[in-house]
Amino acid sequence: MAALAAVDSGLDELLTLNGFLQSHASFWLWFMLLTMIAEIFTSGFFLGALGVSALLTAGGAWLGLPAEWQLVLFGTSSIGSLLWIRPVFVKLLSPRPVTTNADALVGQAGTVVVQVPAGGIGRVRLKNEEWRATSTAALQVGDGIQVLAVQGNTLTVGRV
Repeated sequence: MAALAAVDSGLDELLTLNGFLQSHASFWLWFMLLTMIAEIFTSGFFLGALGVSALLTAGGAWLGLPAEWQLVLFGTSSIGSLLWIRPVFVKLLSPRPVTTNADALVGQAGTVVVQVPAGGIGRVRLKNEEWRATSTAALQVGDGIQVLAVQGNTLTVGRV
């Protein structure tokens, strides 16, 4: 029993920084603030996930959770935060690939300006540019098309 009291006293001293802070909740809030500031200088939202856990633990400390249980709460919530919250933030903050050049043409809509015979070559207009085009079906001038693929400077199109 004396050993448990010594451990509890040591945790109290640790979580109040030898009396510098007035409560355990203050320790966890300061810890959260420092991890969030450190997160600004790192990538991957690892420290931010620990900051979320520290905030949750500060709530537990404010509700009167004993020091040992605060550490257990911090440990389990850290694991949970790294497994579930971090992937969400990483996905939200990751840059999305931007299609460029020929890849950006796939899916665009346009109109036929020179008849496209089935299996032959014609011309289509996308926005303000004309392109060589081929199609499996015959397309007449004025038909709406959608780009299905790009090979070199020739578009494979289909009817909209």
